[in-house]
Amino acid sequence: MSNATANMSNKKPAKSEAKYRWRFLFALASVLLLGIPMGAQAALGAACLPAPPLPAPTGNIVNVSNVSQLHNAVGNLSDNTTIVLAAGEYVLSNTLYIQRANVTITGATNNCDDVVLIGKGMDNANYGSVYHGIWTDAVDFSVSNLTIQDVYGHGINFNPGAQSPVVYNVKLLNTGEQFIKSNPFGFASGNDNGRVEYTIMEYTGATTNHSGSSGYSNGVDVHAGKNWIIRYNLFKNFHTPDSAAYRWNPAVLMWNGASGTLTENNTFINVDRAIAYGLIDRDSDHSGGVIRNNMIYLTPGLMSSSRTADSDGMILVWDSPQTKVLHNTVITNGNVSDAIQLRFSPPGVEVRNNLLDNSMRARDGVQFTTSGNVTNASTSLFVDPANGDLHLKSTATSVINQGNLLADVTTDFDGHSRGATSDIGADEYLEVVSGLSPPLPPSNTSVW
Repeated sequence: MSNATANMSNKKPAKSEAKYRWRFLFALASVLLLGIPMGAQAALGAACLPAPPLPAPTGNIVNVSNVSQLHNAVGNLSDNTTIVLAAGEYVLSNTLYIQRANVTITGATNNCDDVVLIGKGMDNANYGSVYHGIWTDAVDFSVSNLTIQDVYGHGINFNPGAQSPVVYNVKLLNTGEQFIKSNPFGFASGNDNGRVEYTIMEYTGATTNHSGSSGYSNGVDVHAGKNWIIRYNLFKNFHTPDSAAYRWNPAVLMWNGASGTLTENNTFINVDRAIAYGLIDRDSDHSGGVIRNNMIYLTPGLMSSSRTADSDGMILVWDSPQTKVLHNTVITNGNVSDAIQLRFSPPGVEVRNNLLDNSMRARDGVQFTTSGNVTNASTSLFVDPANGDLHLKSTATSVINQGNLLADVTTDFDGHSRGATSDIGADEYLEVVSGLSPPLPPSNTSVW
């Protein structure tokens, strides 16, 4: 079985049902829409997610409205600067190298489609000076409210030193390697306290086809980072062909001594692996952390029979001790061997209240704590599974109010409170009440 391998890519500059589903349905209203980039034409992909607006920037602000102004602003950066991009397409001439502290690059509006940074093509070996979209080794960098697409390397590359990075309300499309990559100083020493929220990572057509045959990619790939938060995101079409050299790339991969990751309230559609805490048998490839309230869906027949025979699981806890896997909904439709898989003997793992249509499996004699899991879920339980909407129908009585409330999961995928007898899986069923307002967005989203 092929596993993703490390590639540091340190290229540096020379210098429905009766349920109030507002958040999910808005986020995935166009989830099946495909956009095909031609030249500088922007690929569309899924609709931008409903990210709460950020506070207006303060301090040193540089406004730009074309690519020449953008490159000039990046080339003359000082610390504590916000570059605000007017709506439009910016066909990059160079990777945006950020080597000053506390820099923000943001679109002028809250619509991630309004500003589009465009590379030279994810499989175009003549990428010139645009290997990555954005590259930084500086502390407190943030990027928000824009799209990055068609780059040969990484959409966003955090090199060692890029502590506390933030990616917010960004759309990343058709990227040649990892969409977001964080490189380490060494084992268990990397960029800490990263945050990726309300971000779309998607292939709108075929996956990448370079870097040693084809298929070397992940959505978020973090080496050695501590206390990352990955939430409210959409990962779509990370499925490589059977001929690919890399056939099992996790959409979220936290490893190489990473720890304390929180991965919650994300949607995964047609991915070869969804979430991996740890990947290699060594001294805690990952440790701690929580995986909760995620929805994962694979289309029937996505995998060939030979691919299925070679598969493992959608959620992997491989050499990640003290990790909690709670209230996830995973519908594999028979494409992979397991919904959740534990391996390499990590102690102290908890797996509770997950709604699955496939097995949980512990390899290598792994001992773990389990309660409230369902492993025979049918698609009839859900509102619109074919489009990744795994909210519960009112008729899903076999899983509604069937779990005990967990202290680590007091709300669901939509932010609704769970009752003392919570529902199994990511969604807490809630009937529409006349005049009911949607739940308030989180208040801790400021990145300035």
